[in-house]
Amino acid sequence: MKNVFCMAALLVAVSARSVALQAQGAITPIQDNNAWFQSPCLPDSVDTWGWTRYDLHGIRIRVPREARQVKVPNIDELHFRAGQASMRLQLARDASRLYAGYDRPDLVYRSCAGDIGGLLAEAFSFRVGTYYGFAARWADADRGEWLTAIIQGRTPADVAFLRRTLYTIVFPDERRR
Repeated sequence: MKNVFCMAALLVAVSARSVALQAQGAITPIQDNNAWFQSPCLPDSVDTWGWTRYDLHGIRIRVPREARQVKVPNIDELHFRAGQASMRLQLARDASRLYAGYDRPDLVYRSCAGDIGGLLAEAFSFRVGTYYGFAARWADADRGEWLTAIIQGRTPADVAFLRRTLYTIVFPDERRR
């Protein structure tokens, strides 16, 4: 009987902690892989244990082992594939052009501005034929560069898988804090 009371007390404590974290604004993982399509700036969280770190001119991102890097000749880009999805990250003065190529009224489903990876980003969800997509861009006012991410996949779940990696991005100024 004592064990039953101990377990009940533990469950109450865990539930209270969970409620307290949510009240403090802690980010919890998105359970619905379609939610990001309706609300592109919906925050997400992941356990990155075992994920591989990649650097793009000082910007760090963690990617799950299931995603493989696709080598490209451009040193200002990183490309990844996971199942039926692909992600392209580009850092350059004209990287905003990549974003603008998808930011068209006939493609954009929902758009927003929000915190992605610790900095304010513009983002939107889109659909091209049978592909779902997510695009985001961050401005680096000090350097005059843009970081742009384009993710495309056959299903919202495929895109959600790679989209979670964007919440692991650490910008150079953030590492010093």
